[in-house]
Amino acid sequence: MSPNLLKRFNSNSSMSDDPAAKRARLERFVADQQLLASQSIPTPHTPDVLHTVRLADNLRKKILVTGGAGFVGSHLVDRLMSEGHEVVVMDNFFTGRKANVEHWLHHPNFSLVRHDVIQPILLEVDQIYHLACPASPPHYQYNPVKTIKTSTMGTINMLGLAKRVKARILLASTSEIYGDPNVHPQPESYWGN
Repeated sequence: MSPNLLKRFNSNSSMSDDPAAKRARLERFVADQQLLASQSIPTPHTPDVLHTVRLADNLRKKILVTGGAGFVGSHLVDRLMSEGHEVVVMDNFFTGRKANVEHWLHHPNFSLVRHDVIQPILLEVDQIYHLACPASPPHYQYNPVKTIKTSTMGTINMLGLAKRVKARILLASTSEIYGDPNVHPQPESYWGN
């Protein structure tokens, strides 16, 4: 057990406790922490419990997901957490919602950072999934300058971070870049209107 957890446990117990009661509380506390570290917590938005595996340190990656509180990002986060990786979600909540990832907030391998990708950030990560950008017309038309900044400056910042820490990066986009399509759904061979 880490010293911080033990300190928290000891500060919650009184000095007059008998050793058997204190030991039982300690065992319950450890069991609770192990349970929290092995699954998500059901929430109204995500009622199902998602289980995580425990990866060896040499297999576990620290992964940054920009736009991780969005629809696609939050599902990717669920997958990465279930595989046992350490995940950092970075989102400014312009279109993403905290409710999409709140079931992981308690987990020791999960971090949520409220940050806009147009501002540089210093993190140590192994992989970056850059998904940050409003994808639906109402969102990106609401503030087109912010959308352009997110797409350009945000991508430049993530590429710079990837270069600095030697991380692999995946840049995702939307079919909206092709304009108003003549074909629905658009196959990969479609180059736009």
